[in-house]
Amino acid sequence: MTSIKRSNSGKTASMNLRLPPKKATKSVAKKAASSQKIFYSIVHTIPGRIRFRIPLLGRDTEYANQLKLAMESDPRVTNVRANPKAASIVINYKVGVISDNQMREHLVNLIQTAQDVVLPKEVMAKSIVGAIFDALINLIDNTRKINQARNVLVYRRFRTDIWERMLSTSRSIIKRLKSATMFILPNKRWRLRGNGEANSQPLKLKSASEPNLI
Repeated sequence: MTSIKRSNSGKTASMNLRLPPKKATKSVAKKAASSQKIFYSIVHTIPGRIRFRIPLLGRDTEYANQLKLAMESDPRVTNVRANPKAASIVINYKVGVISDNQMREHLVNLIQTAQDVVLPKEVMAKSIVGAIFDALINLIDNTRKINQARNVLVYRRFRTDIWERMLSTSRSIIKRLKSATMFILPNKRWRLRGNGEANSQPLKLKSASEPNLI
C-alpha cells in the first residue's frame, strides 16, 4: 500500500509541473500586445515644426489621446495639433534646445511608446461621451438611409417626409449637444494641474538615445 501511495504522489507532482503558469502566459501576451510597432511617416518638417502621418490615429481614439498627452508633457513641445480624420499630428517645438535630428528621434520614440501612457480619468470620460454621441449620430444616419430607401420604393422617387425632417432635426440637435458637451468637459491639462497625485508623479518619458536631454 505504501508503494501505491508513493507512485500516485509522484504522478501528481509530475502533472503539476507540466501545467503552464496562467499568470505568466497572460503577462507575456499583454507585454507583446503593448509593444506592437506603430507605423508612421514624416509628411513635412522644418526647424521647430514637424508633421507625422500615423494610420493608427484614425482607428484608435485612445492611442490618439495617449500620443497627444505624451507630446504635450514634453517641456520642449510648444503646441500639438492632432487630426484623427487625416491620421496626422503636427508638433511645434522649441528650436535650439537640441538638434532637429535629436528632436525628431525623440518624437518617433514617443510615437512608439505612447501606447503605454496611462490616460487620466477625465480623458477617458471625454472619449466615452464622444463615442456615445457618435453612436447616436450613426444610428440616426442609418435610420435615415432606411427611410429614404423606403420612400424610393413606395413613391418611385426621394421625398422629404415627416420622418426625414424629424431625423434630420434630431441629428442637428445631437451634433450641437456633442459640441457643447465636449467644450464644457474639463481640459486634461487643467485636470492634471488640479490633481495632487499627478503633480507628485509627473509623466517622464525618456529616449534611450538621449538620456540626459529629457
